[in-house]
Amino acid sequence: MKITRFKIQDKTSYGVVIGEGIVDVGAKLGGTYPDVVDVLRADALNRIAEFSAGRIPDLTFDQVEFLPPVRSPNAVLAVGRNYGSAYEDMGTKFPGHPSIFMRRYEAQAAHRGNLVRPKASHLYDGEAELALVIGKAGRHIREADAFGHIIGYSIFNDGTLVDWGDHTARNVTPGKNFFASGAFGPWIVTADEIGDATQLTILHRINGEEVQRGSTSEMIFSIPAILAYLSTFCALEPGDVITTGSPGGIRPRRDKGLYYMPGDRIEMEIDKIGVLVNTVVDEA
Repeated sequence: MKITRFKIQDKTSYGVVIGEGIVDVGAKLGGTYPDVVDVLRADALNRIAEFSAGRIPDLTFDQVEFLPPVRSPNAVLAVGRNYGSAYEDMGTKFPGHPSIFMRRYEAQAAHRGNLVRPKASHLYDGEAELALVIGKAGRHIREADAFGHIIGYSIFNDGTLVDWGDHTARNVTPGKNFFASGAFGPWIVTADEIGDATQLTILHRINGEEVQRGSTSEMIFSIPAILAYLSTFCALEPGDVITTGSPGGIRPRRDKGLYYMPGDRIEMEIDKIGVLVNTVVDEA
C-alpha cells in the first residue's frame, strides 16, 4: 500500500495511491484519524487498506499538492556518510559509530514541490537516500527486532548547503535545515510491499543525467544497527522518519564546482517505491 498526504483547496488530507490517482481516505476517516501519524499511532493501517480496497481513486495527481507523506512531531533523524562509496569519494575512513544529525520538518519540500536554493549560499546540492518510517514505538530496540518497528519506506533528498555544513568540524545541522532545501516523498510504501529493504537500487538524476547510483546493500551501518543505535538515546515513535545515508557520486561534482542550479529537475528513484521529483528555484 502507498500512503500519501496532500492539499486540495487549502485542505490537508491523506490517502492511498492507486495507479495514477488517490483514494481520499482523510475525507472519510479524518474524524477518527486526522492525519497519517494518527493512523500509525492507532495501528490502523488495516482499516485504511480495507477502506480503500476496490475503490476508484477520488483524485488525480494533478488535482493535488503533495505534502511530505508523514509529519512526526519530532525532527527527522538522519544518518550521514553511511556508504563505503561516499567515503571513497572523500578519501577518509568511516567512524566506529553512525554520524547523526536532525532535520526539521520545514526543511523538506514534497513531491513535485520546489527545492529552494537559499540566498545565504549557492553551494547547494542534494543526496539520494532511503527513508524509514516508524510504525511501532520502541526504546532500546534489539537489532533482531528492528524491522518489526518499521511500517514503511520512502525517498529522501538530503539537501545541503555545503559551506554551512562545514562551519564547524562536527556540526552539519545548519547546512541541512534551510527552508525546503531537501525533499521527502512521494509516498510511504508499506514494508510488506518492499520485502528485502537491503537490496534496493538508489538513483539520483539531475536534468536526466545520472549522478548517483548505489544499493542499500552497501550500507556500513545496517538498518537494524541504525534503529538499535538511535533507540538507545531516544524513544522512537510512530511517524518518526529516519534517513539512512547516501551512496557516493556527489563529492566529484562538488570538486568540479557543480551544484544545483535554478531550473534543474531533480529525480530520485528507489526500487519498489517510485520517483521523487522536484525543481530547484531561488529563494524569493
